[in-house]
Amino acid sequence: MSDQPSVPLGARVSDEESRGAMRAFLQRSEVRLSTIHRVAQALLGGSALILLMPLFLRDAFPKMMTILMSLYDSHQSVVATVALGIAATLVILLPVPAIYLLVGDLLAFYFTSNTFGAHPESPDESKRVMFNPRFIIPGLGFNNDELSADTERLLADGRDDEWTRGLLVPLSTDDNGWRDRFDTRTHDVWGVLAEEGLAGDSERVRQAFRLAGLNRDRTLAHDVARTEALMARHVLAIRTLVLRYAKALLLLVATTVVTLAASGLVDQAVREDPSNGKFIGGFPFRFVFLVSVVYAFWAPMAARSVTSPLRMIQRSTPGVGQHRDVHLDKTSNQFETATVFVTLMVLIAANTAAIVAGVTAGGGAGLAAGIAVAVVTTGAWLLALNDFSASPRDTVSALGLLLRGYDGPAPASVVARARALRAQAVENKAR
Repeated sequence: MSDQPSVPLGARVSDEESRGAMRAFLQRSEVRLSTIHRVAQALLGGSALILLMPLFLRDAFPKMMTILMSLYDSHQSVVATVALGIAATLVILLPVPAIYLLVGDLLAFYFTSNTFGAHPESPDESKRVMFNPRFIIPGLGFNNDELSADTERLLADGRDDEWTRGLLVPLSTDDNGWRDRFDTRTHDVWGVLAEEGLAGDSERVRQAFRLAGLNRDRTLAHDVARTEALMARHVLAIRTLVLRYAKALLLLVATTVVTLAASGLVDQAVREDPSNGKFIGGFPFRFVFLVSVVYAFWAPMAARSVTSPLRMIQRSTPGVGQHRDVHLDKTSNQFETATVFVTLMVLIAANTAAIVAGVTAGGGAGLAAGIAVAVVTTGAWLLALNDFSASPRDTVSALGLLLRGYDGPAPASVVARARALRAQAVENKAR
């Protein structure tokens, strides 16, 4: 938003025209906010993720535990068991934080701290903003500067109507302790102490409006300013939310396909086992090799899945820079950067298990097959990360921030140095 006025000073509109424009702006804002909330509502349902999760969870854990426990109980290759266990664990668990982060983004979209009504008790007190979560859209109140003397009196009478007040505070003192609980709540949060009984109902109504996010001093201009900020917050939140949803969906699709393939191989091994799945002689290493190959191919699939949304957006808006530019804004790609690190761990572990299983099952030919799989999957992984320009330091930082529950980027010392240089330049210029 530019700080320069778009209208020349000599062409200023009248106050009445300005107020009419502000009312029209508020109407347009309501339409746009409702559109954004419909998008969030669709993501809140998360139908695609909900349909895939049962299919994914049903086959992932039991089948992988079958192969790992059989390898362990039969005292087979420790390297293959550990490597395959690491690969299977990371593949199965990675979609879980993706869904967890998506839920966090939804909560950040729908809720905020109740700061719009957090004012001090008296003009002499310093303002202290208390954390009190509320729905992102505040309650709707009429603007004080839109009232004439007569309508102000009529509105005050309407607000004092007992049935209107009864929507927020029980009409009777026989309220099953409601007033005591509400008074305790507002006192604990803001230190407000209402009068006992009906005498304190006016204060309780005011505090109910306060909990709903209504400021007691409402003007049309302030309403416009708050709506601008609210709209900006919604746009920023829905941007992160939709991107995270797309990445989680594509990642879950890739993981579900790989899990079904690995589960099918385990089922085939159970059918071919003479002991009817007890694997008394150990789990066949040819199936260990095949399952490891499946997990090795998951790495490039998952890496491409989480990086695809931003690639698609960049392709649909040509001439606006290169895809590698997205890594300048680490908030946009924090999850995918951390995911790429996880896919690398899976790639190394799965290829290690494939090589060991190949040697055990087929000797020299198995070794050659394992090395070939490692070369192909590593090449596919590198190809999937074309234009991925996050440095190893950025990758480790993104993973650490996600584990601690913070959004990127991490505070950088380069910002402090830039500020110091700017301050020094201003000081030198002033001399």
